[in-house]
Amino acid sequence: MGRPSVRLWVAAAFVLLGLFAAGCGGGEDEEAAVPPPAAEDTVAGVPETTTPAGGATVGAGQAETVEDVPFTLNLEQPVPPDFRSAYQRRALIAVEFVKEDQGAFYPQGLEVDDMVSGALAELRPEYPTVEFFSYEIGNPGSTEGDEELAPGQYGTLAAQLGVGYTPFVATLAPRGDTYVIENLYQGYVPLPVLNQALFDLTASDVQGNTSDIDVVLGRVELTGAGGGIEYFTVQNRTDRVVNLQGFSLRALDPETGEVSPDSNGVLINDPVRVQPGGEAAVGRVPDIRTVEGELVAGTFEGGGELGLSPGSQLALLDSGGAVASTITV
Repeated sequence: MGRPSVRLWVAAAFVLLGLFAAGCGGGEDEEAAVPPPAAEDTVAGVPETTTPAGGATVGAGQAETVEDVPFTLNLEQPVPPDFRSAYQRRALIAVEFVKEDQGAFYPQGLEVDDMVSGALAELRPEYPTVEFFSYEIGNPGSTEGDEELAPGQYGTLAAQLGVGYTPFVATLAPRGDTYVIENLYQGYVPLPVLNQALFDLTASDVQGNTSDIDVVLGRVELTGAGGGIEYFTVQNRTDRVVNLQGFSLRALDPETGEVSPDSNGVLINDPVRVQPGGEAAVGRVPDIRTVEGELVAGTFEGGGELGLSPGSQLALLDSGGAVASTITV
């Protein structure tokens, strides 16, 4: 008489099963409420992949390309003038994109970007025939129309290379009528790996026109009339004294990016010695002072009526006629 009925046992079992299911959170409604995993960090406004001519995919997020990827720069879109010039001159190119300001897309911090950028800066003097370009990913400038890009802005270059996240490093070499990306890295990459990539790049069977003297243009000041050159400054990035006598500053062809010792420009006729890590100014006449108040270290021939204006591109040629540096006025 005191035993529970079978119905009571069954009812109790159903109650226990219901409580167990609720405690485990196994209901379909609750599963649907779980948010999906967050997407991988990418740079806002920049596509993660790009498909250049030839059908190969650039910048697919891989640590390194496994084979040379064809790449053709679309010159109809806004790209940095100095990068455009190097591309048109068929120079060996190393380009990096880094993030300088931490934001919502970079919760991991910026230490990796700093390390990779620092490694490239350390390696640069060892590869003077490679033209290096560095861009801050948050500074695209204009990405459409004919508006000129300011120094440091990259326009559509990141999209064309398929930059997904930073740090991003790519090495490019001319092949036939176009370029190939020999190596591409996204994320941290150690200095020895970058060193090997640059070594492989310089071992390419390419007859470039880039000087093996690592000097760069710092500033070009134009005359008040005639579009001539008042003075310009040159920085020495080598570990030895560089004599600028015989160097010239020449205008680049705005359509082809080509330049030669016969192009419109000026010739340094004085012995101007620039110390390692130092800078020197060369002027139209010997009594010109720079904006810092320093007298020029020497003079050049010509430069009175060149027709230059803001946006003109100039190249510094060494005494052999190879391009050492370019700048946009």
